[in-house]
Amino acid sequence: MNVIRKWRPRLSLVIGLVCVLLVALPVLALVSARLTANQFVREIERSLLAQAAIYAEAYALSYATLAPAPAQGQIVSEAQRARLDAKYHPVEPKLTADADEILPPRPDGLPTPDALDFPYAEISGALQTLAIQAQKTTLAGFLAVDAEGKTVAASSARAGLSFAHLPEIEAALGGEIVTSLRYRSDQTDLHPLNSISRDTRYRVFVTHPVIVGDRIVGAVHLSRTPVDLKKFLYLERHTLIRVGVIMLLGSFVVGFLLLRLISGPIRGVVRQSQDVVSGLKPVPSPLRRYGVRELAEMGQSVISMAQTLSNRSDAIKTYTAHVTHELKSPVTSIIGAAELLSTAEAMPQDKRDRLVANIHAEGVRMNELLGRLRELARATAAPDGQPGTLPNILEEVRREHPAIEIVDASDRNGAAPLSLEQGVILLSHMVQNAQQHGASKVTVAYDPEEQRLTVRDDGNGISSGNIARVAEPFFTTRREAGGTGMGLAIVAAILAQAGGALRARESDQGAHFEITFATP
Repeated sequence: MNVIRKWRPRLSLVIGLVCVLLVALPVLALVSARLTANQFVREIERSLLAQAAIYAEAYALSYATLAPAPAQGQIVSEAQRARLDAKYHPVEPKLTADADEILPPRPDGLPTPDALDFPYAEISGALQTLAIQAQKTTLAGFLAVDAEGKTVAASSARAGLSFAHLPEIEAALGGEIVTSLRYRSDQTDLHPLNSISRDTRYRVFVTHPVIVGDRIVGAVHLSRTPVDLKKFLYLERHTLIRVGVIMLLGSFVVGFLLLRLISGPIRGVVRQSQDVVSGLKPVPSPLRRYGVRELAEMGQSVISMAQTLSNRSDAIKTYTAHVTHELKSPVTSIIGAAELLSTAEAMPQDKRDRLVANIHAEGVRMNELLGRLRELARATAAPDGQPGTLPNILEEVRREHPAIEIVDASDRNGAAPLSLEQGVILLSHMVQNAQQHGASKVTVAYDPEEQRLTVRDDGNGISSGNIARVAEPFFTTRREAGGTGMGLAIVAAILAQAGGALRARESDQGAHFEITFATP
C-alpha cells in the first residue's frame, strides 16, 4: 500500500516558518497587548486627572482663604454632592485614539473687557506662579478660569480672555469632570517626520471643576500631548534594534539547530531507507549524527528492520535451495518410475509393484517435507496467546504422543516465555525426534529463575561430530528412513521468535538438549 500523494510542506519550510514566527510573534504581541496609541492616551489622561484634582484643591483652598462663603458660581447638585461626599470617587480614563473620537483643535479664547472679581484677582498671581513652576516638571498646559469662564491663571499668557464658549469649560462649570482628545492646532506647520520624532497629532484635555462649599467657583483646564506608538518606537529605536538583532540571532540559532538535529538526520534516514529499497545497501551503516534520541531510535529501527529483511531474504534463498535439493531426488525418482511404467510393455508384476511403491514412498516423503515447511513458516510467525506453563504444555504433548513416557522433573513450576501453542509445537517435535531415535522416555525440566528448559531422552543419543549441526535445516541422520531434517530446525525457529536458543549437550546416555531464554 502506497502513501497517499498530496502536497505536504518540507521540513525546511516548516523550520523557516517557525523562525519567521519567532520574529513576528513579539511584534504581534506588542500590538495585541494594546501597546498602541490608546494605551498612551489613557496614561496621559490618568496623569492629568490626578494633576487636575490637585490643582482644583489648591485653587479652592486659595479661594476659601479669602472668601469662605462664595457668592459666585452654580450650586452643586445633590448627585454631585453625594459623589463628593463618598470616601473615594476616582475617575477612570476612557479616551481612545480612534479618529472619529478626536475633536477639532481647541478654539482660542475670546477677549473680554470685564476685569476679574474678588477674590480671583487676588489669587491669580499665586496660581500663575504655581502653573509655570509645575509645568517645568509635568509639561502639562494649565488654565484656570473663574465661575464665568474668564482666565484667572495660565501657564502661557492668556490674560483678558474668556473660555466660557469651550464645551469642556462649560461642562466643568456645571460640576462635571470632562476629558477630551483634540487635534493640535499647529498641524499645518509640522514637518512630515515631526509626528514621529518629536510630537503627536493630538492632545489630551482634562477639565476639573473647583468647588468651595456648595458652589462651583471655577475650573482648571489641563492639556498635554501623549506619546503615540510611532513616537514610542522612535524613542526606543535603539533598544528595539538590539532586541531585533537578538531575535534574528535567536531565530538563526533555532533554525540551525532544527536543521542539524532534525532535518539533516531525517534526510539521512530517508536515504538509508531508499538504499534498502533499491538494494544498494541491504543493511545500511549508522549515521554519524542523529541529533535527538527519537531519531536515533528511528535510525536503529530502520537498521534493525533492514537486518531482519536481509536475514529473511537470505533464509528464503537458503530454504529455497534446500527445498529444491530435497525435492529433486523424489521428483527424479517419481519421473523415472513413471517413465519405466509407461514404456515397459511387458514388466514383471513384482518390479511394477516396486516402482509403484517407490512412487508412493517418494510422494509421501514430499508431502511430509512440505508439511514441515508449513510448520516452519508457522513457527516463525508472531507468538499467539499468553505464556503457558510446563504442566499445561506437557498435557497437550502427552495427548499427541501416548506411546512415549513424558516426565516433568521441574522443582517448581512457572510461566515459560512461550505461548501454549508454541510450547506444544516445540516439545512435540523434540519428543517425536527422540522417539525416532529409539527413546521410550523423555524427561523435561524448567527452571523459571534461570529461564532454562532441559530435555533428556534415553534414545541413541547424538554423536559428538553432529552436535553442532542438529538444528540445521534438512540435516538428518535418518534420510534413508524418511527423515526430513526439519524437526529441530522448527524448534530453533520457534526459539528464535521467543528470544531463546537451542543447544545440544554431550551425554553418556541418550540426547541432552538445553534451551535458554533471554532474561527480560
